[in-house]
Amino acid sequence: MNKITKILLTVLAFSISGCSVLHTGNAGSKKITIVLVGDSTVQDRTGWGLGFKEFLDTNKVECINVAMGGRSSMSFMREGRWTNALALKGDYYLIQFGHNNEPGKPGRSTDMATFVRNMEQYVDDARAIGAKPVLVTPLTRRQWDPANPGKIKSSLAPYAAEVRKIAAEKNVPLVDLQARSIELCEQLGREKCYEFSPTKVVDGTNTYDGTHLIGVGRVMFGRLVVEELRKAVPELSPVLLAEPRNPMPAIAEDKYDAIVAADVSANYTNLQMAIDAAPTNSAKPFRILVKKGIYQGQFMVPAGKNNIELFGEDLTNTVLTYDHNQQEMNAGAYPRFPGTGVIVLGNDFRAQNLTFQNVSGDHGQALALRVDGDRAIINGCRLLGWQDTLLVNNGRDYFTNCYVAGRVDFIYGSAAAVFQNCEIHSKNGGHVTAADTPKDKPFGLVFMDCKLTGDPHPWIGPNGVPANTNSPPKADLGRPWRPYASVTYLNCWLGDHIKPEGWNNWRNPANEKTARFSEYNSTGPGANPDKRYKWAKQLTQEEADKITVSSVLGGVDGWDPGAEHD
Repeated sequence: MNKITKILLTVLAFSISGCSVLHTGNAGSKKITIVLVGDSTVQDRTGWGLGFKEFLDTNKVECINVAMGGRSSMSFMREGRWTNALALKGDYYLIQFGHNNEPGKPGRSTDMATFVRNMEQYVDDARAIGAKPVLVTPLTRRQWDPANPGKIKSSLAPYAAEVRKIAAEKNVPLVDLQARSIELCEQLGREKCYEFSPTKVVDGTNTYDGTHLIGVGRVMFGRLVVEELRKAVPELSPVLLAEPRNPMPAIAEDKYDAIVAADVSANYTNLQMAIDAAPTNSAKPFRILVKKGIYQGQFMVPAGKNNIELFGEDLTNTVLTYDHNQQEMNAGAYPRFPGTGVIVLGNDFRAQNLTFQNVSGDHGQALALRVDGDRAIINGCRLLGWQDTLLVNNGRDYFTNCYVAGRVDFIYGSAAAVFQNCEIHSKNGGHVTAADTPKDKPFGLVFMDCKLTGDPHPWIGPNGVPANTNSPPKADLGRPWRPYASVTYLNCWLGDHIKPEGWNNWRNPANEKTARFSEYNSTGPGANPDKRYKWAKQLTQEEADKITVSSVLGGVDGWDPGAEHD
């Protein structure tokens, strides 16, 4: 045997033993790819995934986390997520399941035999593409034993035991996170574990989440995975750092106090629960991120729940929807607020990047949003309905960069409300506003730099006949719900759907003497100052200049929401 043959055989034997690094990570070579597969306890936000990444030499290794909350070993495969993970052609796959295989989780729970078959398939499939699988026993639930308070009695122990067996039988590297995490939690004690435990609501009470991780917990348990991986897969040691690059890594979602998603990895799967978790009479904002999804039902911000802030993840795909009108009651509806999707009674409410809608249709009052609290700011939202889409009641409200759509009186109420840089869309004509301004309030509904648009053609009725003969269907700028209704349009563009006379007296000529309807510098095909009813007013520049966001909404406290959005 010559010298070259001996060298080749030595290299081959070393490779077969599983001790070679697939990619060296040196300059000009491909990085090693590690793929994390599992449930919410592996995810970056709610598990150890983000902390694990902090221990990797990013010059030599790339880590892709495809873990998904609420998934079991079965549902992750069934949804095609495992197929997608394999398509990444990773070099190493760290695989952890068990939490959602437990009983009581419809569509996810499995018996133990199925769990074992799933985990064996993960191993076989990874090997089939030339990758190296690494099994990870499930992160413990922090379930403290009532009989021995300093010890954890983990419901996941049987799943961990089966994973250990599979690893031994199939000669797969094992990261025994179950054992290491129990050891660490017992060492820290219950109180210290609260420091990295998010909160959640159980039966209406705030409690600690003993499954997921936040803050320092991400790195703390990521370190355990790295330590076990260094022993189980020694060829990865060169790319594993002794200390994290950042001991407290953060993600954008950390700035929120609560996260709502259908995915059970969020702290809340129900928006109402997240709202209820906010402190009462708080002077600090309670920030709620609503992940993409359609959230059906009524939601209420109660009086005293002040400074609630809702942020949608995606404007058109984060939808708070309701499908009843005021004549329709359903189980669980708020008796005082029939036909209303979202009810805001607390002060200093904020909403951004959300869609509020009521899809009840053309058969009665059906509100997408009702605001009774003071100093509300709605920014960059869509409000969709038919009759009475939006009720601004009592307080002061500021809407900016919003889209509001409806047909009959779809912006109405007694509040002082400013709509700035909004699109106001009339569906099949109708009436844009129905103000209920008290006599002693100088301002009601004020539209600044808005665009009023309308449907270009009449809607077709159920009998196949157009709902009206006007094309486009005509709408008026408003009618007085109460005699002293105040509505003002400043520098707005009006589409050709606006009637030349502009306004409506609600079939009562007496309202013409009291209603405070006015415009300044309207433009567009719907701007017809010479044809407007004479009982409505065209403002002078001097009069218009005095109407500002602060003059309308300032009140005794000098509130100026426009300054907040400059």
